[in-house]
Amino acid sequence: MKKTLLNIVIILYVIVAIFTTICLLTYNEYKVSVFGDKTFVIIDKDDEKLPYKKGDLVIAKKKGYENAKEGDNVFFYESNTIKIAKIEKKNDFGDAGITFTIEGNYQVVAEDVIGTSNNIKVISKAGTVLSVLESKWGFLFLIVFPSLLAFLHQIYELIMEISNKD
Repeated sequence: MKKTLLNIVIILYVIVAIFTTICLLTYNEYKVSVFGDKTFVIIDKDDEKLPYKKGDLVIAKKKGYENAKEGDNVFFYESNTIKIAKIEKKNDFGDAGITFTIEGNYQVVAEDVIGTSNNIKVISKAGTVLSVLESKWGFLFLIVFPSLLAFLHQIYELIMEISNKD
């Protein structure tokens, strides 16, 4: 029973370590993980105007922004950050593309859109966990060092096994 429980913990740890490593490898220039048309956005501050709380993980899907309506929230890239704002007006230029006018008469082109409130999934408090795992100290102490210790322990066990055979 004890060995089975240990194996389950090890398997879960390996899954978390692989997932975190993949998230770090898929970072874009805005420091968010992008998997195809899905983007993991970690909400890092509370805003009374938005339904998201600090520590939430928002999984935004790029597809479907064409169906966004006025009043929907849109996630978009701006300079070196990610912003969230309400759509005031949608401008469809046919083949030329879609732009959104958001609060403050700011124009957002379709290429900068991460997703809209229609195509997101919010996981409460998962953003806090993911931000700790993706931080350099969190990754070092929670992923790298335990993996190194497990590797060194296996080498020690191998050496002890070889020395006991003699």
